[in-house]
Amino acid sequence: MDQSPRISLLISQALGLYRLRINALLAQHHIDLTSEMVTVLRVLWQREGRKQQELADLLHKDKASITKVIHNMEKRGLVARVADETDARNKKIVLTQQGQALKKEVLPVLDPFLDSLTADFDEKELAAARAVLSAIIRQLQ
Repeated sequence: MDQSPRISLLISQALGLYRLRINALLAQHHIDLTSEMVTVLRVLWQREGRKQQELADLLHKDKASITKVIHNMEKRGLVARVADETDARNKKIVLTQQGQALKKEVLPVLDPFLDSLTADFDEKELAAARAVLSAIIRQLQ
């Protein structure tokens, strides 16, 4: 019988260690954010003005979890909720100046770490890993 750990356990362990390392790096550089906040910021840095549900869907978070993260970010002055031009009942999440400015502080700290995670793999190995993880994500959706 194969004694190799299940892929699900490895994914869970990798995610846990990833979050721990990100949080430690942020603390080491006196950046008062959590890994979850950084994940939301990265999505908004790419394109802000997303609806809260869109963020939840994109990040595969339930409504309560994304609401809590956004609420905490709003309290810290990183994001604001603004009415959608087409439907005032919908709120879009936009970056404040402070949230936008954090990009210059966060990316130089995290990007070298993120690059180091895959530095020892060639493109073929990375393509295979992406394919397997993408297939697992599709099966879970």
